[in-house]
Amino acid sequence: MMDFLRQLFDLQVIPEDAEIIQLVWERPFAPWIWTLFIIGGGLFAIWSYSRLSGHRAGRGILAATRFAIILLALVLLSGPMLQVPRESTEPDWVLILADRSASMQIADVPIGNDPRARQSRDAQLREILAKHGEIWNAMATQREVVWLGLHQGAFALDEVDDQDAAIPVDLGRPDGPRTQINAALDQALQRAAARPISGVVLFSDGRTTDPPQRSVLRRLQADAIPVYTVGLGSPELLAEVAIRRIDAPRRAYVGDTVPVIVRLDRDGPAAQLSATVRLIDELSGEELAQEELMPGDELDQVTLNASPDLAGETSWRVVVETDEPTLVPENTERAFGINLIDRPLRVLYVDGYPRWEQRFLKNLLVREESIDSSILLLSADREFAQEGDTPITRLPRSPEEFADFDVIVIGDVPGGYFTAPQLDMIRDHVAERGAGLLWIGGERSTPSTYAGTVLADLLPMRGSLDLSPIARPVNMIATERADRSGVLQLTTPGEVGWPRELSDPEYGWSQLRWAQRIDPAQLKPAAEVLAETASPISESNLPLVVMMRFGAGSSVYVATDEIWRWRFGRGELLPEQFWVQLMRMLGRETLTAAGESAALDVTPRRVQAGQPVRVDLRLIDAQLADRVDRSVTAELVNEEGDAVAELELMRGDGTEVRFSTTHLTDRPGSYTVQLVDPALDGLNLEAELEIFAPEDELRHPETDHALLAALSEATGGRLLEPDELSELNELLPNRAVTTMNPLTERIWDTWPFFALFLALITAEWIGRKVLRLI
Repeated sequence: MMDFLRQLFDLQVIPEDAEIIQLVWERPFAPWIWTLFIIGGGLFAIWSYSRLSGHRAGRGILAATRFAIILLALVLLSGPMLQVPRESTEPDWVLILADRSASMQIADVPIGNDPRARQSRDAQLREILAKHGEIWNAMATQREVVWLGLHQGAFALDEVDDQDAAIPVDLGRPDGPRTQINAALDQALQRAAARPISGVVLFSDGRTTDPPQRSVLRRLQADAIPVYTVGLGSPELLAEVAIRRIDAPRRAYVGDTVPVIVRLDRDGPAAQLSATVRLIDELSGEELAQEELMPGDELDQVTLNASPDLAGETSWRVVVETDEPTLVPENTERAFGINLIDRPLRVLYVDGYPRWEQRFLKNLLVREESIDSSILLLSADREFAQEGDTPITRLPRSPEEFADFDVIVIGDVPGGYFTAPQLDMIRDHVAERGAGLLWIGGERSTPSTYAGTVLADLLPMRGSLDLSPIARPVNMIATERADRSGVLQLTTPGEVGWPRELSDPEYGWSQLRWAQRIDPAQLKPAAEVLAETASPISESNLPLVVMMRFGAGSSVYVATDEIWRWRFGRGELLPEQFWVQLMRMLGRETLTAAGESAALDVTPRRVQAGQPVRVDLRLIDAQLADRVDRSVTAELVNEEGDAVAELELMRGDGTEVRFSTTHLTDRPGSYTVQLVDPALDGLNLEAELEIFAPEDELRHPETDHALLAALSEATGGRLLEPDELSELNELLPNRAVTTMNPLTERIWDTWPFFALFLALITAEWIGRKVLRLI
């Protein structure tokens, strides 16, 4: 039959093996139109021959012939065609997103009955995918399966060459810096734009800094795309301890009490675990300090006080040890560098007249081997031999002479004793060189006579400097700020910290019988109280020792000259530690210049991405200062040794030759600031900088399966347990699109129709001729 039709109509489009052939119309008419045409055509044919004379049967045959001609014309007008039915089906798409962020490295998935045996979330994901390999293969035969990874967004996963592999794609290493579920869903939907999507399958721990936004949810809901989620990791909050930040001086003196402040994150049950925080010298392996955290402690930071005895560049490591293993062991250790300087602390002590505190402090400075002192007593006559390791007979008169001292101690000295240039030099010495200024309040001159001078800027009080005495004896107690600064850690036999006797008036000898009253409201915004009065509960505490940063250095004001009285209880042990620790803290900043011709510094050394850092270059050698003009060039170099930014350090005003700039950080990682200016070639100066992401994947390792459940519920999906994945193919709706695409070929313009039309017309003409109707 097919061969007959092909030859009859000379078919070119219809295939030879077509099993079903249909007659269709190119210009189809509605049935009622066909009815009207047939009735009208029949009536017209009958009417055409009804009134003519001739044989009645012959006229009937001619009317039928005309009716056939009319019908054939209508058929040709409608355009008959032969059609072979054919349809194409576009399979629906399934988007499978697998979390590839760094949090997948966290081992919090229990294995068996051993609570200490755990596998990583990445291992759990691979195990789930391999276990359900048949599901993926079956799904791929029915649907278009698109495998995507996600961390900061969605990206394609490479297919594996092995057809028998249980996991059809190469997942790669989970090392994404953050998880952004919203961005990943949005990008995945863009990849499948205009495609029929049956659903999204999301494997993740749910921890994200970018939860699904309303716009993405509305798009999923509008297109009826369900999101089926599979929660990875433990749904229970497990114990986790992490070192959030370490604050430590970059340089310190050998034998100094060096405070290392460790800020901790203790999440979940970790607050109920005991922990030991240790400070270890990486070169020697020696433990320098340790602190215990007991169960239930709400402390989020501890201060480790170390007393190093070896000079030089070294590396210290903070290690947190807990009773149970933590989720991310890397979070419990962190190393940092420190430069230990073995030289005496250089102190200039100026006081107005002999008093008990002056006598004690003078003797302390002379006998303390770690301090090189110069002592000037103003009330002494000319024949009096000034004391100290390096005696002086007058105050320094130039910035170079002041530069010989790390700390300046001003006792009860009238402000008018210093010339205006000397006051400016002291202020610049603190602000620019990082020197420390220690004030000891007195009944006569300090601080009242410094009102209106430039040194009033270095006092932590504002307003009137005429301080009245406290009307009664007081005891002193250190504050938490002192603990964080590593000062006022007065060690007694069997005890470290602030001795209880010093804050207890019952002991008598610990009372300070004279102290100046400083109203807390007088303190400047940058002032920090290191010690205060140990007042009864009914009274508020008053500041006694106040510290304030000023430029590159710091100042400390001590509102009493009665510390010497502590000798009556514990000998010279307590007052000696009190003064030495304060002076060592103040003197650390000047260590930048210790034996160096230049110093490059970055502040802070560890910073969150998007926050600014300050880069400072100080030229100590005058010959170096002559080589450069207004700016110096440095580079920010990554771990691969590539320069990622060029920094231009501009020269500042002041007596010191100092260059600085501010740089806005962006990409997390470890970097080095290197000096590359040709004018300073050969210095090889560099400083380390660490930039971390605010939403560090390993900083908060807990899962968020509730977010996954909410996402599934909002889109008509479901949070699936791993064992429920066998139902996934049935759960996904069938969104395949079937499109009719038949093969058609016209036949109304072929010779059989022309021959039939010609034959009918000829037959009617011959009939009319025979009946003599023409």
